[in-house]
Amino acid sequence: MGQGFGDMDSTARVITGIFSQMCTFFGNSFLFPIIEVLGDLLDTKPPAAPPNLPFDENSPAPDLGVDGSFWVGIERIHSAAKAFDRELWAEQRKGSERVWEILEATGSHTSLTLAKVQRVSFFQELEERGETAILRALDTISTHVSWVLVAGSENVLKNRVLKMGDRSGGPYAVPAGVALDNSNSPAVKSLTFCLRAQFVHIQAALTPQSLSAFWTALSMRLYDILGTRLLQHYYVSMVGAVNLSRDVEALRSVAMLAGTDHQHWDMLRELLTLYMTPPNALKTILVGPEGDPNSGKGLFGQAGKVQALVFMSRRVDYRVKVGNVIQKSAWVVELLEDLGVPDPSDGNVNIAMYSAQSLRNRRLKLS
Repeated sequence: MGQGFGDMDSTARVITGIFSQMCTFFGNSFLFPIIEVLGDLLDTKPPAAPPNLPFDENSPAPDLGVDGSFWVGIERIHSAAKAFDRELWAEQRKGSERVWEILEATGSHTSLTLAKVQRVSFFQELEERGETAILRALDTISTHVSWVLVAGSENVLKNRVLKMGDRSGGPYAVPAGVALDNSNSPAVKSLTFCLRAQFVHIQAALTPQSLSAFWTALSMRLYDILGTRLLQHYYVSMVGAVNLSRDVEALRSVAMLAGTDHQHWDMLRELLTLYMTPPNALKTILVGPEGDPNSGKGLFGQAGKVQALVFMSRRVDYRVKVGNVIQKSAWVVELLEDLGVPDPSDGNVNIAMYSAQSLRNRRLKLS
């Protein structure tokens, strides 16, 4: 085969130059601009008006700002890049007379190295631009998740307050005696419907590794959206805790469609016991059966002392109104004194301490 190449060094330089030009053209003039436009077309801002919940599950699910065509575009761009590499570079394909085989035959290690560098550079830039577009898709889905879970939920609640006249502390401040059904809240039911539909598109477009990373990141953001709202705006009654538990299970289920790091949901399930437990049994939940705050047992050991107490402070019975004054309930004062700990909810709560990433860092530190 070498006889057909004439001057080997000249052949190697020409082939390397052509390959470099092809990579530059196919990347800068074709694939890179397309993938950049795909990302730019995404609008991370959700609609100004809250969604009308629940969504009709007999109709196509709302796309949470990322149309299925985005994922089709991502998949086709990567398929085109693989085809380009397979047909032009064709590594280890004997008899192909493509770039790799020709350069191997010339024996020019310099030209082969330069061509390999060009090939790696092409795929690195494609990967970086792809990651940028996919990260924008993650941001877009996240803001639309908040739109459904927060704006949608609170719009439903606002309509309920207007109709029934009850004073609301959020969707989980359900008064005692209210009959419960077995369904999830409209916001969570609608959101899981949308996320499952979105998952199908993402799964078809990404490699298993990329899908796992993307969905784990989305799981953490979903947790943070719910946790932030709960700790800053919502209160939870013992009846409402049943609804909250169902919603958490539904969100956890959809979050675990892919990825491996979802322990933040498991911790939240444990923390929900703070809302389902009568006041006289909370000490055991917090510190374990021995009653020692420093034993490393109970939620103090699992979630952290401050974190557990802040979650507990969102109980509807944590504070009561006496005359015109809001003050801590007697059981709260007694429990904190018994444990010998201050109330972290008296000061500013650093919401970053309660993020999924913070829980993950704590778990890694303990392990």
